[in-house]
Amino acid sequence: MSRRLRWALLAALGFVIVPSVYAVAVLTPLGQRVEDAALGGVRESDLFGSDTALNVISVPVILLLVVVIAAVAFARKRLAVGLGAGFVVLASAGTSTLLKRIAERPEIAQSETPNSFPSGHATIALAALFAVLMVTPRRFRPLVLLAGTVYAVFVANQTVVYGWHRVSDIIGACAIALFWLGFVRAVGPQVDRGARGDRDGRRGPRRLVTVVLLVAVAAALLVGVVALLIGTLGDDHGAMLLAGRLASSASVLAVITAVWLADGMHHVPPTTSPDAPPVRV
Repeated sequence: MSRRLRWALLAALGFVIVPSVYAVAVLTPLGQRVEDAALGGVRESDLFGSDTALNVISVPVILLLVVVIAAVAFARKRLAVGLGAGFVVLASAGTSTLLKRIAERPEIAQSETPNSFPSGHATIALAALFAVLMVTPRRFRPLVLLAGTVYAVFVANQTVVYGWHRVSDIIGACAIALFWLGFVRAVGPQVDRGARGDRDGRRGPRRLVTVVLLVAVAAALLVGVVALLIGTLGDDHGAMLLAGRLASSASVLAVITAVWLADGMHHVPPTTSPDAPPVRV
């Protein structure tokens, strides 16, 4: 499968997920009742005593991030890639804001919590990670991805714990970021090009990250399903909240894993010739 087709398929997946999740979780009484059951377990004393991770995400920080991304890309002489990465962040943020205004939440399940589809915080956290990865040399991406994943999962969890967002809001955010990343990488400049040789760094860290991501997705899904069963059978709002948090985490992890695997499919055999000219990455 060609590089552009691979990313185009991910963009198409994100495009389909947004209206599908909205239709099922927001526009149906059952979807609203299931998600609101998790909100019933929200308590001010739960887990996080500070919303610092959420407050980091603001308009000035977003603009600063775009400038930094462009500067890094310029320093690597890949300005076109940097502009594409900046577009991923801005387009994702704009799409999330627009959907919040037009995707209304009908009150068909006696919900007292206003519409919040999708999560702007989760959208920015993911779009920022994907954009930074675009301008990061491949040998440093495992570390960058792990750090960004921890932050994105933390943000998704925090919004659910505080009762700001439902699971569908996080899934919608994941799909928006995935769509714009897939779109830019399908039609925009090639992020990785040429024979890179040892510039990839060791394959071990990349394989380790892949294993960690896959195990994390499986664990979040498994524990989330168990919590959902306990919450449903025992009418336990705390268990439902845990199920919502894990479902949100699994959504973030699954999208990041898909992007990581798609990015890792670009392999070039190491350059063994000492006379081979250096190639910029």
